[in-house]
Amino acid sequence: MSAKALLKSNFAVEAKYDAYFTGRHVQVTNDGEALLCECGDNVGVVSLTNGQVTGRIHCEDDQVTSIALSPDNSSVVVALKSTTLQQYHWPSLELIRSFRSYHRGPVTVMNWDTTSTLLISGAADSSVRIWDLHQKYCTHSLKGASGVFGAVIFDRELTKRPRVYGAAANTIHVWTLQAGSSQHDNSLEGHHSAVTSLEITQDNAHLVSCGLDRVIIVWELATMVSKKVVPVFESISGFVLQPPGTVFPGAKAGDGHIYALVVGDKGIPAVWQVDAGREVWKASAPVLTPPDKVGVTLINQVTHSPSLDSIIMTTYDHSVIFAKTSSLDIWKQLAGYNDQILDAIFVGAGESHLVVATNSIQLRIYNCQSFSCHLIQGHTALVLALCRHPTQPQIFASSSHDNSALVWRLKDDGTAVCIASAVGHTLSVGCVGLAEGFMVTASQDMCIKKWTLDKEIKATDTSISHVSVLSSTHTEKAHDKDINSICVSVNYKLIATGSLDRTAKIWDSKNLSLLGILRGHRRGVWCVQFSPVDEVLATASADATIKIWTLSDFSNAATLEGHSVSVLRLSWVSEGQQILSTGSDGLLKLWTVKSRQCIQTFDEHEDKAWAIAVSENETKVVTGGEDATLVLWKDVTQEEKDKALEEAARLAAEEQTLSNLIKDKKWAKAFGIAVRLDQPFRALNVMKALLDDCPDQLTDILSKLRQDQVASLLGYAAMWNTKTKHSREAQVEAVDFSIRCSCSEAKHRVNQEYKEYYHHGKERPQLQ
Repeated sequence: MSAKALLKSNFAVEAKYDAYFTGRHVQVTNDGEALLCECGDNVGVVSLTNGQVTGRIHCEDDQVTSIALSPDNSSVVVALKSTTLQQYHWPSLELIRSFRSYHRGPVTVMNWDTTSTLLISGAADSSVRIWDLHQKYCTHSLKGASGVFGAVIFDRELTKRPRVYGAAANTIHVWTLQAGSSQHDNSLEGHHSAVTSLEITQDNAHLVSCGLDRVIIVWELATMVSKKVVPVFESISGFVLQPPGTVFPGAKAGDGHIYALVVGDKGIPAVWQVDAGREVWKASAPVLTPPDKVGVTLINQVTHSPSLDSIIMTTYDHSVIFAKTSSLDIWKQLAGYNDQILDAIFVGAGESHLVVATNSIQLRIYNCQSFSCHLIQGHTALVLALCRHPTQPQIFASSSHDNSALVWRLKDDGTAVCIASAVGHTLSVGCVGLAEGFMVTASQDMCIKKWTLDKEIKATDTSISHVSVLSSTHTEKAHDKDINSICVSVNYKLIATGSLDRTAKIWDSKNLSLLGILRGHRRGVWCVQFSPVDEVLATASADATIKIWTLSDFSNAATLEGHSVSVLRLSWVSEGQQILSTGSDGLLKLWTVKSRQCIQTFDEHEDKAWAIAVSENETKVVTGGEDATLVLWKDVTQEEKDKALEEAARLAAEEQTLSNLIKDKKWAKAFGIAVRLDQPFRALNVMKALLDDCPDQLTDILSKLRQDQVASLLGYAAMWNTKTKHSREAQVEAVDFSIRCSCSEAKHRVNQEYKEYYHHGKERPQLQ
């Protein structure tokens, strides 16, 4: 094996991306810098610059049901399932107060007034309450509704028209607020299903509502009657009225019409002139492809951010989509929840992007700098495995539960286009491998197939957009059970497969003829990987071992034992001298092949770690697993080596200084350096010389020592006093220290040191 590469000794966590959005709603700060997301029993705070979680509001295992950020961005109110409301200061996230809402059911919606003084909360118990959070009391408790509240808002001009509006089930209720009381004015009935969103027009003349009954209704606030009912033919969870200073696609500014941007259960943005009841613009494609499940609402929330000049949409799969207001072009996506991470690979020039396969039909392509995400769909079922082309980093392949494999090209904007498809397996394709000129796949049907990659697919011309259909040149029945892994050797001549039938097999890549069977594992083989430099193969198994096999005679050359559970993935590093492996306990282990030893274990995952990706220069490693967490590691071996060299140089310089001081008989300075270097016997020699030449300086020297140096010196004294010939120096030092310390604690510490270290069955020397 090559000895040129520096053996790695340690990896440090550079970033950790775990779930930060598992709910339905998000809030964007006024400056557009941060995103607040509902996430189980906490609120995740995400930087929109780099996509990292910068903070969390932890709610002590109580489920978050709603969040509301004040218009002036001074505080955040979090509603919990226990009906408690908590107010936090923004951006410090310091808890200001926690109080009972007195709702008998969970708070489902909240909203602020324009002055950031009043908060309205609507709950599942059909009640609405108004809170003055400056004066810290409930101003009104509003009755008269029936059903779970889906939306509550204040009137835009609350001082002129003190009204609040709330939608419970399919009815909109209107209350007029008075000092110490409230009046239920109207019940606006027109919807036939749950009302999901309410908004008042800029002129404060109309109320617009939408619901799951596929209609938008415009209400005239002066008369409280329905002015227009607009059928939009899809269930709507939210909409945005055209904000001032911005024009939606197909809309006009200042023409007196009311324009609304609608994204319904089909996921296709559309702009409606709701007062006229006509659609003026519709996108050509949905913002995301619907899943196979029937009845799933794709978009949960639609809101507008003036600072970002963007429409923000949250999706059923906990992603956040940012689209420009004037064009509805998507410019940013965030994946709030990755579910189970099954595989990951670095792609692109300079490995600029990371492709991740999760428990989803979509591929997630992360920008490694900003960690913004693009969701790409081509498969119709769960994506199971990924593989990058060995010579063209922008080309990669994916295999899926839909019995197919797809070949992709990464585009400059961070998205990917499908350029080829391979269909022919009868069951799900669990693994895929790419090589120069061909692709191999392995399926649950226990067969492996070889597919020809033509010149058009291998070309770097990004203008190619059509999907080529690959033809299978060879098919072989490979194993007796599911095939878990497949890989191609560096010279493209060999193919290896690993299966649940406890064997790994070596195949000729030309015609898929069987060359050898590797038997020895006691349980199924999860991963196979050829060495990048030697004619050996590594296999990882559910029997908690990694085996190294020689390809010349297919014999077992070494077995690495150290995992206590199934080894799921492995990757060669350090030019084939080391191996990184992950297990079903979430541990990442670093092995040195020559010594067959695990030299380091890293624990950052809470469940099975299915994915491991190593950058080409091996400075970065990404792992992912069932805990929905991506961990980005960096190699700190060279950094630690440099620090060790710097420390060694510093110690050598101090050693030389100490020698020079001893030679010049500068005992006082020499004594301090000996203690700082933690050299008890050199300090003893200096102490002897000091007591012989200038004993009067001892007290002054001890008084200048730091507290940690004093503690070290007491330990030295205890060690010295175990031998009679050194007892004089030990006791003089301890006595001097006790005398100069006025506190009894120091004297007690001295006596304790003597009791612990001096007593060896002999009579202890008495301090004078």
